[in-house]
Amino acid sequence: MISFAFPAFNEAENIQRFPSEVLAVFDRLNEPYEVLIVDDGSTDNTAALAHALGAPVRVVSHERNRGLGAAIRTAIREAKGDILITMDTDLTFAPSLVKSLVDRYKRGDVDVVCGSPKLAGYGKDIPSYRLLISHVAGLVYRIVMGARVSAVTPIFRLYKREQLISLPLQATGFDINAEILFYLIHDKRRIAEVPAPLTQRIYGESKLEYRKEMKRHLRLLKRLCLLRLRRQTA
Repeated sequence: MISFAFPAFNEAENIQRFPSEVLAVFDRLNEPYEVLIVDDGSTDNTAALAHALGAPVRVVSHERNRGLGAAIRTAIREAKGDILITMDTDLTFAPSLVKSLVDRYKRGDVDVVCGSPKLAGYGKDIPSYRLLISHVAGLVYRIVMGARVSAVTPIFRLYKREQLISLPLQATGFDINAEILFYLIHDKRRIAEVPAPLTQRIYGESKLEYRKEMKRHLRLLKRLCLLRLRRQTA
């Protein structure tokens, strides 16, 4: 079964899009699936709207806002599927793109499939400063990880859930995606990428605070450098 994980913090407007824009698309995959919405301490009616969706949607709630990293860790722990696909609740990666992840995985030669905005030319109306940050962050992470992967920080990925359960994840913010990828690369998991254009958010406000996230990424990079050095000298 596929578990689709959607971390959500104050995403009521986007949750209302799920019946027509998410569930209807996933139904056409003809695969058994669940949608796991991790309500990360929302102060609007995100949780109530998510519960109202009913099966195949399940909702797990945090009592307070703990960050994207904590929401992803909760999804890894609570998901029932053997395949886990992580996505943004604002649907900036179109749900229809899931088919390309699943089709690539079904070829049987990979453990992880990453949706790459870079391979898709990034997408429409993406601010230039966001592209610059993405380029720089991707370059630095590729050097630290020792792998040629273009999609280091995007959430849109397919994983084998069993390969995530024992990872010693610590990241609390958007850096969680890079942390997961680091451990999978150094566990010698087979990784593939597919083009996945990024779009602008339509409803609600972005939770990405660039200054705060830059500090988190710098701390993570320092920690990953030390981990890689220890592994190389062990």
